[in-house]
Amino acid sequence: SHRGKSMRDVLLHISKRLKEEQEVIKEDLVAGKAKDHAAYQHACGVVRGLLIANNMLAEMAERLDHDE
Repeated sequence: SHRGKSMRDVLLHISKRLKEEQEVIKEDLVAGKAKDHAAYQHACGVVRGLLIANNMLAEMAERLDHDE
């Protein structure tokens, strides 16, 4: 359906942005920008949260595929 297609496009766009954000945080960590262990742990938690959100988006996109 047309609506399903546009919704998938939205999900893909959000997924792309989440991945970009993950990369920024990972690059900062690799560059040693975490000022202490607590900041490092926080950044890891944020990346974990972004991964969870991305997995949810993938599941939603898969459901859209099956609904068509």
